[in-house]
Amino acid sequence: MAGVVLAAGRSARMGTPKPLLDFRGRPFIIRILEALEALDLKLRLVVLGPDAPRVTPILAPHDCVIVETPDVATGPIGSLRAALAALKPLRPAAVLAWPVDLPHVRLATVERLIDAYARGGPPAVAPSFGMRRGQPVIWDASLFGEIETSEAATRHGVNAVLHAHASRLVTVTVDDPAVLDDVNTPEDYERLVREVNRDIY
Repeated sequence: MAGVVLAAGRSARMGTPKPLLDFRGRPFIIRILEALEALDLKLRLVVLGPDAPRVTPILAPHDCVIVETPDVATGPIGSLRAALAALKPLRPAAVLAWPVDLPHVRLATVERLIDAYARGGPPAVAPSFGMRRGQPVIWDASLFGEIETSEAATRHGVNAVLHAHASRLVTVTVDDPAVLDDVNTPEDYERLVREVNRDIY
Protein backbone atom coordinates (compact mmCIF):
# COMPACT_ATOMS: atom_id res chain seq x y z
CA MET A 1 0.00 0.00 0.00
CA ALA A 2 1.22 3.46 -0.88
CA GLY A 3 0.54 6.48 1.31
CA VAL A 4 -0.39 9.60 -0.64
CA VAL A 5 -0.62 13.10 0.85
CA LEU A 6 -2.90 15.30 -1.25
CA ALA A 7 -1.43 18.78 -0.87
CA ALA A 8 -1.78 20.47 -4.25
CA GLY A 9 -4.58 22.91 -3.48
CA ARG A 10 -4.19 26.67 -3.73
CA SER A 11 -5.19 27.22 -0.06
CA ALA A 12 -7.14 30.21 -1.37
CA ARG A 13 -9.60 30.39 1.53
CA MET A 14 -6.83 29.90 4.10
CA GLY A 15 -4.66 32.65 2.61
CA THR A 16 -1.44 30.76 3.38
CA PRO A 17 -0.20 27.29 2.31
CA LYS A 18 -2.03 24.71 4.40
CA PRO A 19 0.83 22.17 4.22
CA LEU A 20 2.98 24.61 6.24
CA LEU A 21 0.49 25.36 9.02
CA ASP A 22 1.61 24.23 12.46
CA PHE A 23 -0.03 21.32 14.24
CA ARG A 24 1.52 20.40 17.58
CA GLY A 25 4.91 21.72 16.61
CA ARG A 26 5.08 20.27 13.11
CA PRO A 27 3.75 21.46 9.74
CA PHE A 28 0.57 19.72 8.64
CA ILE A 29 2.36 17.88 5.85
CA ILE A 30 5.14 16.61 8.12
CA ARG A 31 2.63 15.39 10.68
CA ILE A 32 0.95 13.25 8.03
CA LEU A 33 4.24 11.96 6.61
CA GLU A 34 5.32 10.98 10.11
CA ALA A 35 2.04 9.14 10.55
CA LEU A 36 2.61 7.25 7.28
CA GLU A 37 6.10 6.36 8.51
CA ALA A 38 4.66 5.13 11.81
CA LEU A 39 2.18 3.01 9.86
CA ASP A 40 5.16 1.44 8.08
CA LEU A 41 3.97 2.45 4.62
CA LYS A 42 7.27 2.25 2.77
CA LEU A 43 6.04 3.99 -0.37
CA ARG A 44 5.07 7.58 0.42
CA LEU A 45 4.11 10.19 -2.15
CA VAL A 46 3.27 13.88 -1.79
CA VAL A 47 1.29 15.75 -4.46
CA LEU A 48 2.07 19.48 -4.56
CA GLY A 49 0.71 22.36 -6.60
CA PRO A 50 1.51 26.09 -6.72
CA ASP A 51 3.09 26.09 -3.26
CA ALA A 52 5.67 23.44 -4.18
CA PRO A 53 8.66 25.83 -4.03
CA ARG A 54 7.81 26.69 -0.42
CA VAL A 55 6.86 23.18 0.69
CA THR A 56 9.51 21.01 -0.98
CA PRO A 57 12.47 22.15 1.17
CA ILE A 58 10.90 20.92 4.42
CA LEU A 59 10.35 17.47 2.91
CA ALA A 60 14.07 16.82 2.43
CA PRO A 61 14.56 14.79 5.66
CA HIS A 62 11.67 12.49 4.74
CA ASP A 63 11.84 9.62 2.29
CA CYS A 64 9.00 10.44 -0.07
CA VAL A 65 8.29 10.89 -3.76
CA ILE A 66 7.25 14.43 -4.70
CA VAL A 67 4.83 14.92 -7.59
CA GLU A 68 3.99 18.39 -8.82
CA THR A 69 0.77 18.88 -10.72
CA PRO A 70 -0.50 21.95 -12.59
CA ASP A 71 -4.03 20.49 -12.53
CA VAL A 72 -5.27 22.15 -9.35
CA ALA A 73 -8.48 23.58 -10.78
CA THR A 74 -10.12 20.14 -10.67
CA GLY A 75 -9.48 19.81 -6.94
CA PRO A 76 -8.56 16.61 -5.11
CA ILE A 77 -9.47 14.35 -8.03
CA GLY A 78 -6.74 15.98 -10.13
CA SER A 79 -4.23 15.44 -7.34
CA LEU A 80 -5.22 11.80 -6.89
CA ARG A 81 -4.93 11.22 -10.63
CA ALA A 82 -1.46 12.75 -10.63
CA ALA A 83 -0.49 10.41 -7.80
CA LEU A 84 -1.83 7.35 -9.59
CA ALA A 85 0.01 8.29 -12.76
CA ALA A 86 3.27 8.60 -10.83
CA LEU A 87 2.68 5.31 -9.03
CA LYS A 88 1.74 3.32 -12.14
CA PRO A 89 5.23 1.82 -12.70
CA LEU A 90 5.36 0.75 -9.03
CA ARG A 91 2.01 -1.08 -9.13
CA PRO A 92 0.90 -0.68 -5.50
CA ALA A 93 -1.97 -2.90 -4.39
CA ALA A 94 -3.78 0.07 -2.87
CA VAL A 95 -3.44 3.75 -2.04
CA LEU A 96 -4.20 5.50 1.22
CA ALA A 97 -5.20 9.02 0.12
CA TRP A 98 -4.81 11.52 2.99
CA PRO A 99 -5.75 15.20 2.44
CA VAL A 100 -3.19 17.59 3.91
CA ASP A 101 -5.81 19.53 5.87
CA LEU A 102 -6.54 16.53 8.11
CA PRO A 103 -3.33 16.27 10.17
CA HIS A 104 -5.35 15.62 13.31
CA VAL A 105 -6.86 12.30 12.26
CA ARG A 106 -5.73 9.80 14.86
CA LEU A 107 -3.15 7.19 13.98
CA ALA A 108 -5.41 4.54 15.53
CA THR A 109 -8.17 5.56 13.11
CA VAL A 110 -5.97 4.95 10.09
CA GLU A 111 -4.74 1.68 11.56
CA ARG A 112 -8.35 0.51 11.69
CA LEU A 113 -8.84 1.42 8.03
CA ILE A 114 -5.74 -0.52 7.05
CA ASP A 115 -6.86 -3.52 9.12
CA ALA A 116 -10.28 -3.46 7.43
CA TYR A 117 -8.64 -3.40 4.03
CA ALA A 118 -6.26 -6.23 4.94
CA ARG A 119 -9.14 -8.47 6.02
CA GLY A 120 -10.85 -8.56 2.65
CA GLY A 121 -9.30 -6.28 0.06
CA PRO A 122 -12.51 -4.34 -0.71
CA PRO A 123 -12.52 -1.76 -3.51
CA ALA A 124 -12.44 1.08 -0.97
CA VAL A 125 -12.38 1.66 2.78
CA ALA A 126 -13.52 4.91 4.40
CA PRO A 127 -14.05 6.09 7.98
CA SER A 128 -17.43 7.19 9.27
CA PHE A 129 -18.29 9.47 12.17
CA GLY A 130 -21.83 10.46 13.14
CA MET A 131 -23.26 8.54 10.17
CA ARG A 132 -21.17 10.63 7.75
CA ARG A 133 -18.38 9.26 5.60
CA GLY A 134 -15.01 10.98 5.92
CA GLN A 135 -11.35 10.72 5.01
CA PRO A 136 -8.67 9.46 4.51
CA VAL A 137 -9.79 6.75 2.10
CA ILE A 138 -8.07 3.55 0.99
CA TRP A 139 -8.49 2.81 -2.71
CA ASP A 140 -7.82 -0.67 -4.06
CA ALA A 141 -5.92 -0.94 -7.35
CA SER A 142 -9.06 -2.39 -8.96
CA LEU A 143 -10.52 1.14 -8.95
CA PHE A 144 -7.46 3.05 -10.17
CA GLY A 145 -8.54 2.94 -13.81
CA GLU A 146 -12.03 4.19 -12.98
CA ILE A 147 -10.65 7.02 -10.83
CA GLU A 148 -8.41 8.09 -13.69
CA THR A 149 -11.09 8.07 -16.40
CA SER A 150 -14.48 8.58 -14.72
CA GLU A 151 -16.33 11.56 -16.17
CA ALA A 152 -18.52 11.63 -13.07
CA ALA A 153 -15.40 11.96 -10.92
CA THR A 154 -14.15 14.77 -13.13
CA ARG A 155 -17.42 16.64 -12.62
CA HIS A 156 -18.24 15.76 -9.03
CA GLY A 157 -15.02 14.55 -7.43
CA VAL A 158 -13.76 11.15 -6.42
CA ASN A 159 -16.81 10.56 -4.21
CA ALA A 160 -18.61 9.73 -7.45
CA VAL A 161 -16.53 6.56 -7.62
CA LEU A 162 -17.41 5.71 -4.02
CA HIS A 163 -21.10 6.14 -4.83
CA ALA A 164 -20.77 3.86 -7.83
CA HIS A 165 -19.40 1.09 -5.60
CA ALA A 166 -21.41 1.80 -2.46
CA SER A 167 -22.57 -1.80 -2.10
CA ARG A 168 -18.98 -3.06 -1.85
CA LEU A 169 -17.48 -0.13 0.04
CA VAL A 170 -16.33 -0.92 3.58
CA THR A 171 -17.13 1.85 6.06
CA VAL A 172 -15.40 1.79 9.43
CA THR A 173 -17.24 3.60 12.23
CA VAL A 174 -14.72 5.56 14.29
CA ASP A 175 -14.80 7.80 17.36
CA ASP A 176 -12.74 10.45 15.61
CA PRO A 177 -14.51 13.61 14.42
CA ALA A 178 -11.34 14.73 12.65
CA VAL A 179 -12.22 12.48 9.70
CA LEU A 180 -14.88 15.06 8.79
CA ASP A 181 -13.01 18.18 9.86
CA ASP A 182 -11.39 19.76 6.80
CA VAL A 183 -9.36 22.81 7.80
CA ASN A 184 -10.07 25.27 4.98
CA THR A 185 -10.27 28.75 6.51
CA PRO A 186 -8.43 30.80 9.17
CA GLU A 187 -11.44 30.28 11.43
CA ASP A 188 -11.17 26.50 11.00
CA TYR A 189 -7.50 26.67 11.87
CA GLU A 190 -8.07 28.85 14.93
CA ARG A 191 -10.65 26.37 16.16
CA LEU A 192 -8.23 23.49 15.63
CA VAL A 193 -5.52 25.29 17.59
CA ARG A 194 -7.93 26.00 20.45
CA GLU A 195 -8.93 22.34 20.59
CA VAL A 196 -5.32 21.18 20.53
CA ASN A 197 -4.37 23.58 23.32
CA ARG A 198 -7.33 22.41 25.38
CA ASP A 199 -6.22 18.78 24.92
CA ILE A 200 -2.66 19.63 25.99
CA TYR A 201 -3.51 21.78 28.97
